Amino acid sequence: MKLKGVIRRFRRDCAAFGLWNTLQAFGIRAIQRVIDVKLLRAIYLTAVAPIFAAVPVDLTAGFLDRETLRRLSAHAKYDLSPGFLDAALSKGDECYAIMDGVRLAAYGWYARTPTKMSDDLEVHFDPAYVYMYKGLTFDPYRGRRLHAIGKAGALAAYQARGYKGLVSYVESDNLSSLKSNYRMGCVDIGRIWAIRMFGKDLTFRTPGCVAFGFNVVPLRRGSQSQRREQDPPGRLHGAAHEAPSLSSRHVKL
Repeated sequence: MKLKGVIRRFRRDCAAFGLWNTLQAFGIRAIQRVIDVKLLRAIYLTAVAPIFAAVPVDLTAGFLDRETLRRLSAHAKYDLSPGFLDAALSKGDECYAIMDGVRLAAYGWYARTPTKMSDDLEVHFDPAYVYMYKGLTFDPYRGRRLHAIGKAGALAAYQARGYKGLVSYVESDNLSSLKSNYRMGCVDIGRIWAIRMFGKDLTFRTPGCVAFGFNVVPLRRGSQSQRREQDPPGRLHGAAHEAPSLSSRHVKL
């Protein structure tokens, strides 16, 4: 029965994403059964397809204040625990959300300083960009492209503050998320491998990630990021690297 389920999933993914991408994704999952490894695609966004610019008329969008976040954290279904909020808000991270009245439809978190992706690994990036993480769309609202619409709204807000755009990563076997991000206008930066062997974390990145200052850095147990909240972006962008044009995007789906 398990084999039949794998075959069904393989056929479904082939139909949605193509044979080559499906083979790569299944290959990564097979390797992960033997080795603790993550293969990440780093991406950036500086312009969004116009179709994602408008918020549906029955919903609202914007940054959530602390009071609203604390209220929502009382509901486990939103995955906003008090501990997570304490850590995120203490470092200046912001939540851009799409709301259906007082209910959350979708949200994403945005950071301007290094941000943990696990207890052992932390994401670093060029301070000319804002790092997007912890994106979530809730089941009743799936299929309405709210992830892309929310990301478009956050991008516009941060560009108005002087930032160049957004950066993030997607695990290479997450074909649905990759397709969604490429469709909205995201562009490849490069690849990062994070491998855990004999209790130690090793990371490797391609040259594109170096150009963006994008990296996954192993942390010592109990350590905290040393980079403080950034100065106003206008004082930092002179040292930033220009992103490649959107025409240079390599979509591998």
